[in-house]
Amino acid sequence: MTGDPPGRPLRIGICAPYDLGRAGGVNTHIRAQAHALRRLGHDVCVFGAASSPLSDGEVSLGGCLSLVVGETETGFGVDPRSWWTARRLLRSRRFDVLHMHEPLMPLPPWFVLRQAGMPVVATFHTYREQGHRWYPKYKWIFDPLMTRVHARLAVSEAAKRTVAAHFPGEYEVVPNAIDVDRFAAAAPRPEAMPSDRPHVLYVGRIEPRKGVDRLIRAMAPVQERVPGVQLVIVGGGPDRAAIEALARELNLHVVFAGRVSDADLPGYYQAADVVCSPALGDESFGLVLLEAMAAGRPIVATNIAGYAELLGPAGSARLVDVDDPASLAREICAVLTDSALARALGERGAIAARRYDWTVVARRLEEIYHAAIGSRRT
Repeated sequence: MTGDPPGRPLRIGICAPYDLGRAGGVNTHIRAQAHALRRLGHDVCVFGAASSPLSDGEVSLGGCLSLVVGETETGFGVDPRSWWTARRLLRSRRFDVLHMHEPLMPLPPWFVLRQAGMPVVATFHTYREQGHRWYPKYKWIFDPLMTRVHARLAVSEAAKRTVAAHFPGEYEVVPNAIDVDRFAAAAPRPEAMPSDRPHVLYVGRIEPRKGVDRLIRAMAPVQERVPGVQLVIVGGGPDRAAIEALARELNLHVVFAGRVSDADLPGYYQAADVVCSPALGDESFGLVLLEAMAAGRPIVATNIAGYAELLGPAGSARLVDVDDPASLAREICAVLTDSALARALGERGAIAARRYDWTVVARRLEEIYHAAIGSRRT
């Protein structure tokens, strides 16, 4: 027996590692995963620590503490009472399988993993170029937890290298996914991006490792060469005030759109002439890049592991050296001034994005769940 019958609907619990009360890439991924699995007929419950009330049937396991980890502000659970909340949830819902994202994040994921009486599938998202600081330091805590994981997944080869270096074993790469049609279908043009001028778009948090300041500096020569070009920054973060000040100092045309709703975001991508991601490192995948690909947009991005793994085979981007505003400016100008190049990059990206649609990835997860259940029974 190699697995559970693939057609049977499952009761699936998805445990979030970070504050469910705040927006974030992993939370976006988890909620989209739950939606895709429900469309396949499964009963899915999302749960984890939360700093605010949750909706759509999500369950809070307790409060959160916010800390800056690796230059990124991260909210995770610290309430020891979440042990009992998790216990009640596991007993009442009787999941067939648990899918845990970053299961080594404290504290609720630890409590869930220790009490799980069903097969556990775990996805690892983190990539660290210099190695993970916590894994070797707290290996005495993490080793017993990892023995309770039945199937280990990573969102990319880069993420796989990070975790496998400390916890050897078999890992399957299952990438992040999006609803491709949501970004491909025609959407209204945002007022901030009028059609009478070209636009460079950045989407993401405004924090040091994202390299937004390098993009700001790159836009000075771009605006000298391309008349009327405007940079649009979607997102917020701790460095926003400093980035706004730098833009004023360089006398640049920059629109700070702030956080944009999921419904409006496709329109921003579609109105962009080029999407730029200038991150300095430690990116395991690049969900923003995948969204841009689905929208058929050409991309300029730094040549870091997580980005190159996605963009290289797709042929949808011009990759530049890290921390090099001059190279960023040169490639942005190349895309803005060469319509044939821009069109080719966008078309190749749109084709490649289909492999990352949730209809494809959810079916793959479904197979992994049934195999884990069948293997545990055997």
